[in-house]
Amino acid sequence: MNRRRIIPIFVIVFTNILGAGVILPILPLVAEGEFGATALQATTLTAVFFAAQFIAAPWLGRLSDQVGRRPVLIISQIGTVLSFVLFILASPIGHAVDSAGWPFNISGGLVILYLARILDGITGGNITTAQAYITDISTEETRAQALGSLSAAFGLGFIFGPAFGGFLAGVSLVAPFVGAAIITMGSVLLTTFTLRESLPPEARSSPRTHQAMMPTRAFLQNRTILLLFLITFVITLAFAALQSTFALFAERVVFPETDSAAVAGNVGLILAVIGLFTVLTQALLIKPLVTRFGERRLILLGQVSLVIAFSGLSVLSHPLLITLFTIPIAFGNGINQPSLQSLITRFGDEQTHGRLLGLYQSSRSLALILGPVGAGLVFQAISPRAPYVFAIPLLLTGIGLSLFLQYQSIPSRAMQPGNL
Repeated sequence: MNRRRIIPIFVIVFTNILGAGVILPILPLVAEGEFGATALQATTLTAVFFAAQFIAAPWLGRLSDQVGRRPVLIISQIGTVLSFVLFILASPIGHAVDSAGWPFNISGGLVILYLARILDGITGGNITTAQAYITDISTEETRAQALGSLSAAFGLGFIFGPAFGGFLAGVSLVAPFVGAAIITMGSVLLTTFTLRESLPPEARSSPRTHQAMMPTRAFLQNRTILLLFLITFVITLAFAALQSTFALFAERVVFPETDSAAVAGNVGLILAVIGLFTVLTQALLIKPLVTRFGERRLILLGQVSLVIAFSGLSVLSHPLLITLFTIPIAFGNGINQPSLQSLITRFGDEQTHGRLLGLYQSSRSLALILGPVGAGLVFQAISPRAPYVFAIPLLLTGIGLSLFLQYQSIPSRAMQPGNL
């Protein structure tokens, strides 16, 4: 594994996720407290982001296969910066919209938040493209470890991002968005001036050869690839319940009668714990676990860990116990995602890795569209714990699918063009 090539993309992803993590504990609280959103409207902010990403991710993956990874990374991050600017201006623009006689039963400021999330989702190709970059510079033997390094960058971003966002919320509710814009602009500069292109011109596909060599439908007609996408979808659907409702859950159950800034600070620290243990899992455990058990068994183990975590969250309310039960979430996600990505890339070659990972990201994005909407509905209609209760049977279904995966044929190395 070429560590000199991995370090720049690691730093870039860390910086980018740091910016995204800054707004994570505060966004639902701002939507509710400042712009009058219901719980469902607040969680739908997550859904619209991933709806836009679901549409854009495969196209961005194909584009990165054709023009290289670096330009797509730069463009996608600029879109993220502009979305944070919209967050910063949501209140004054929203007031202007409301004053102009806005006819709909939703505040103008909340509409701006939705527009910002859509813009970030449309240009949100940095996840897929960063994964493709890592795939370019790794071998089949080192791919799970290399993708684990990328996930560790995500984890580090989510250690410091939410904690930093919670701290900035103590200054003002706008401060986290300003901090996120500055941090992400730093990521754009890092990409522009330090990142070397991973896909040389001779390895790129043209629009014509892209379709001729490996049509997208060829991937989707492979039952094992579809099974991997389905497992990804089920796991992510359950995790979306936590991601979209945790700040609201903490406000009502874990830290009742606490002001929004304090809740955001506490949520930021809990999310930082998840990030910390994700990093530890992927820095210390993923390589020996893959060597000993293989990716397929790790996917199964990861889901068992998530069942334990959601079982605890569905009944507990003490802050310390809630924090302890987030550790299995970090471990489960820390071994699940790199293992799934590693298996999926074995079905393509270097000219189609971006497209395969774009389809993988689309399966996650589809779950992250439906998950927050469903979680918001049951949160609002039943109880704040209901999303975590409903996540348990979803994960048990994922365990069943993962047991079936143990008996499927998966290439030991990346396949040649046209040979699915």
